[in-house]
Parts: sequence; structure tokens; C-alpha cells
Amino acid sequence: MIRMDEWVNIVAAHHRGVPIKEISRKTGISRNAVRRAIRREDYPKYERPAVPSKLDPYKDFIKERLAEFPNLTVEKLYRELKAQGYDGGKTILADYTRPMRIARKNGAAIRFETPPGKQAQCDWFELGYHDIGPMRIKLYIFSLLLGYSRMQYSEIVTDMTSQTFLACHEHAFAFFGGITEEILYDNAKVIALQHNREGVVFNQALLDFAGRYGFEPKVCRPYRPQTKGKVERSGGYVKDSFLTGETFAGLDDMQTRLIAWLDNVANVRIHGTTKQRPCDMFMDENLLVPRLPDSRARIVISLVPRPTRRFIIADTPAVEERPLTAYEAILC
Repeated sequence: MIRMDEWVNIVAAHHRGVPIKEISRKTGISRNAVRRAIRREDYPKYERPAVPSKLDPYKDFIKERLAEFPNLTVEKLYRELKAQGYDGGKTILADYTRPMRIARKNGAAIRFETPPGKQAQCDWFELGYHDIGPMRIKLYIFSLLLGYSRMQYSEIVTDMTSQTFLACHEHAFAFFGGITEEILYDNAKVIALQHNREGVVFNQALLDFAGRYGFEPKVCRPYRPQTKGKVERSGGYVKDSFLTGETFAGLDDMQTRLIAWLDNVANVRIHGTTKQRPCDMFMDENLLVPRLPDSRARIVISLVPRPTRRFIIADTPAVEERPLTAYEAILC
């Protein structure tokens, strides 16, 4: 049986138009197995055995120590762990702590640019507690940003569950009218259950979602949020440019005005890095139509200048519709 990550890569490549013969050659998987993977509408189910590590009981302590003293040597940390009963080796400790250490070098970071339609970056941020009408609620903001054009979609949510996370993806795909070949994430539990030298163990809900829609999930190196610095900066921009000094009647009012802000401010300004308007560069984005089986959804194309689509999912719970000003009336 092919692995779940192999299935996602196969369907993502097929969605991009890569021939089966070429997919088979690159992956080392037989053509018949590739064909079976493409025909699947669900991910291959199997149980990945958990591999315990001798470091597991000490990981919280290690993170706390390195957060306080980033230059703490492996030798000293090893002695501290041995005093607590750790009987593992020094090499595994060095491998685990390497990504957490602050690099001792100066110089500007190299910005990584991607071609049109290649990559989007995704993250969400805590907004703290806000007075919404008569209630005080803790809020979060989901953001998905196209790497080439810097076009941005954001959504205010009240939780950070996997169901909310994936629903926000669907709203973002509808906002942009398509998807990129890959989406870059951090290492949150809704994305990656484990990320080490052996590779990434993705959350199965995300892999299932990615396989159905036909994009490839990617994760940045642990403790390297600057890898997805484009979307990281968008969180502070939303807080400073949209939220500061504003009051809202409720969540619907907040989200409606957020979409209007995206359409009238964020996506039409001159971007500080590209020196162009995201909405103008968006015209060159080569987005893919989501690979969604007909049994799962139907796509309704709206009659507006910007390519916008809505996805009506057949087997998901009904959600409240909000009067978002970014969308024109769509006749279903």
C-alpha cells in the first residue's frame, strides 16, 4: 500500500497535468499503483506505529532551557538531563536541539520567491479578547497569501480546530477562484503531528483534504517561521491597518468589513516588496481549479470580473452564510 504522503503527491502531480509515466518514474511507484491512487476519492487508510523516543519525557524541559538560554551547549544540556535520569545518547539530543538554536551569524535573510500559481503560505494568529457586541470573545485570524502576487485572504474565527481550519481553506479557494500547486505551513498540530530528520507526519485530516482538492502541503523547518515570512507579516498588517481603533457590532460585521478591507485596501495597495499592487499581479497567477470529485461538490462560477467560485460541499454540516461584500450575487 502506498503511503498517505505519496498519495497526496501523486494526485497533486496528476492535477498539474504530469503524465502517469512521468509520475511513476519520479516516485518509483508502478504505473498501475499510480492509476489506482488517482482514481481514489479517499486517502489510503493505515495505522502508523508510534515510535517513542528517550527524549520524549524531557522535551518540555529542553525547550524551556533553550528558550531562556539559546546558546546553551549540547554538552551542558546533556549533563543536566543525565542528572534527571536521561539514559539516551548525546547525538539524538544534538539532532533534536539543532533547529532551536539561534544561528551565530549576521546578514540579511534571502527572500524566497515563487513563480505564479506555485505556492501559497498559510497561518493563523491570536488576536486576544475583544468586545463583540455585549460579549467578550477570544478571536483568531486565518490568513492565506499567494506567494507570487501577495493577494491575501483573511477570516476571523473563534477557535483553532481542524474543522475550522479546513473550512477557512475552502473560503479562501472560493475567494481566489482556484488553488496553488502547494501550500506552505508551520508545524502546528492541525498540520504536522511530527517533523524530524525522517520526514513529516502530516495530520490525516489535512492530507485527506489536500488529496481531495489536489494541492501538496509543505511545512517549514521547525522553529523557522521566517521560512513563511510573507504570511507572517500579514498578521501584523491586519492588526495594525484593519483592527486598530475600530469597533464592531458582531462577528458578521467584523468579517464583512474585513473582506471589504481586503478588497479596498490590502489587495490594492502598492506592496512594499514587489512595488506593485497585489490585485494587478494576481492577473498573472496561474491558479488550478480544485480537484474535487463531483460527488463531493459542485462549482458555481459567478458573473463578476474577478474569477470567483463558491464550493457547495455535499456532506459537510451547514454553515451560517455571511453577507460578504466581496462577492456578487450568485444564482445557484
